Amino acid sequence: MKYNTLLFDVDNTLLDFDANEEESFKSLIRDKGEIYSEELYEVYKKMNQGMWADIELGKIKVEEVLNTRFSKLMSKYGKSIDGGEWEKTYRSYLNQGVQLMPDVHEVLSKLHEKYTLYIITNGIAKTQYSRINGAGISQYFKDCFISEDIGANKPAIEFFNYVKDHIKGFNETEALIIGDSITSDIKGGNLAGIDTCWLCKEGTVNESSIAPNYEIHSLKELLQILL
Repeated sequence: MKYNTLLFDVDNTLLDFDANEEESFKSLIRDKGEIYSEELYEVYKKMNQGMWADIELGKIKVEEVLNTRFSKLMSKYGKSIDGGEWEKTYRSYLNQGVQLMPDVHEVLSKLHEKYTLYIITNGIAKTQYSRINGAGISQYFKDCFISEDIGANKPAIEFFNYVKDHIKGFNETEALIIGDSITSDIKGGNLAGIDTCWLCKEGTVNESSIAPNYEIHSLKELLQILL
């Protein structure tokens, strides 16, 4: 196999962000004395996903999302709240989210023996470091590259140029990106000239023109490709 460097996304690739997000949101709503409902959570998710999509497109900054998403959400229900304070409470729960995706330790321990592994992730540095360390997977990785530290978000070429510049002897043709997001991980890899492996979540369909080099439906399938 031509690869020697593996670049892993975190959320919904190694750590189950969906589970963490739902539990953290429930805890936030409980703490603030509001009534949780599936409808409230679905409204939040749709709005939040739209805002993060705009971040990927460079339309808005991360800070705007963090400072306004909860105030915008509750305004839909006729309530005025301190969005920054809600974000602080939500973040305290999110930082503790260490739910793993299936087979993570088995896959990483085997790959770690033959490849050099790195993390490439969007997100808030404190949150991502807390979750990575708390989940007990940091020992597999030589370094972590997080968008807040870099000052650019995947799929921006600036993010990947930073990664290239900070891995000694990096060679695009010998690296593989593994991630669940077509618009972030796979598009970013295509822009950077790095091969990609898409971890396709059940029920997800790639309706874009963005094409990965490989498609898997579980991390274990990655072992079949690489080992």
